[in-house]
Amino acid sequence: MIKIKDKKDSIIKMKELRLNYFPLDVFDVNDLNGIKQFFDIYPSEEYVMRSPNKTNGNFFYVKNFEEAKEKLSYFSKEVTIDVSYRPYKEDIVLVGDIKVHRGFGADIIDLTARSDSEATQRNIYENPEYNFHTTIEDNKLWDVPGFSKIMRYITDHELYDVIVEFSVYDIKIGINKENVVISELRTGY
Repeated sequence: MIKIKDKKDSIIKMKELRLNYFPLDVFDVNDLNGIKQFFDIYPSEEYVMRSPNKTNGNFFYVKNFEEAKEKLSYFSKEVTIDVSYRPYKEDIVLVGDIKVHRGFGADIIDLTARSDSEATQRNIYENPEYNFHTTIEDNKLWDVPGFSKIMRYITDHELYDVIVEFSVYDIKIGINKENVVISELRTGY
């Protein structure tokens, strides 16, 4: 069973399981060489900086290393930096959180998601387009665009009994160039 205690632990587990995600890493705020190297290795239009150990902690979009350096003072010890999904938002099929509970009968699915290009992991609960607690046999689930792709991903990677923050795209992107991108895994926080 997967156990995740914070965002840093989630990143480690995502890498260990070889999941598809946008390039990301956790840095000590004083590791300017490591941070600069990340920007050099993963050129992008935009990056995201966030707190690695707080839900809804500090969160900034930056364009380059210089902008990132200016924001480091908002973080105490560590910072997560990842390539932003926003340049690909027009390619979004579905953004949400899903948890598949393995049962003795049918699997139970908890899904909260949106399919619009403005959907983010931070706003899906404000006005969810889809909000289900049901069994895998419920036909309504299979009518959700992108649901079959995220379910196949969960079964292929055995991501049961863990909250999976995901995005489904109509293009192949991320580290592994797939349609499903995982943002975070959560269990206990």
